[in-house]
Amino acid sequence: MSETHPAGENLHNLYVTAINSNDTQAVAARLSDNVVFQTPGEPELVGKEAVTEWASSFFEAFEAHWDKTENLFEVSGDFAISRYTYSARIQPREGGAPMEEFGKGVCVYRRGTDGKWLLAIDSWSTNEGAQ
Repeated sequence: MSETHPAGENLHNLYVTAINSNDTQAVAARLSDNVVFQTPGEPELVGKEAVTEWASSFFEAFEAHWDKTENLFEVSGDFAISRYTYSARIQPREGGAPMEEFGKGVCVYRRGTDGKWLLAIDSWSTNEGAQ
């Protein structure tokens, strides 16, 4: 049986705060060891090490800020699902025009045996080309 979880916004906000810090270690602290990132136009990233390496490269090249609106949060046992929409402003660190991105995604969190919720999957796509 699933339930709407009142603390869901807290998980969402913790993750958004971590990614908006532009700090790889803050993001890594929110990830499970076998996390999966499915990013637009790139191969799937599997594992905390692969995602942390990707995040490090991204944050070295860009300063970014995401506004994510959580549209649904539901918990079933040790899993929680968050569906969101987002806008992002991405500024190249070496100069150049800022970029804007709009999209949607789904995060899956898993509660560990220690009771801590960590990100298991973040899968998102841009609205680019959407009609």
